[in-house]
Amino acid sequence: MTNNERDDAGIPDNARPLLLLLQQFTVESNRFVDQLSGKHHLHRTDLNALAAIIAFVQRGEDATPGRLGESLNLSSPATTALLDRLNRAGHINRERSEQDRRQVHLSITDLAARTGKEMFAPLSRHIGEVIVGYSEEERALIERFVGEAIGATIAARDDDA
Repeated sequence: MTNNERDDAGIPDNARPLLLLLQQFTVESNRFVDQLSGKHHLHRTDLNALAAIIAFVQRGEDATPGRLGESLNLSSPATTALLDRLNRAGHINRERSEQDRRQVHLSITDLAARTGKEMFAPLSRHIGEVIVGYSEEERALIERFVGEAIGATIAARDDDA
């Protein structure tokens, strides 16, 4: 095969090594999260929910049960059960909106922030050591690639829906 040829899945020959590395990174990331989840008695969905709430807040968006359920692809009853579990564990707060008392806003607690930092500090440290080994220009290219890869993953998920 030349670099312009594609395999049966339509993958260019020269893209295959990077795709295989991305698959391996995904597998290892999942194994890391599974190990942490068991150790800290949190479901993977719990971790995804906390990460989503943090992302909403960082983007200046309201974190509400409806938006959380939509972002995690959960039904309303499943979202309620998830939030009840996180609330009982002391990881989230639910507060009624001052403008619309029917609206509930979610936030993570100090306990959740401390637990998250404790859980992910080793991964951040190890990956951070890798990142600093690249120049500013290389990091910009990697950031662009990862952002575009995330977009492509979302597009593939939407195609399958």
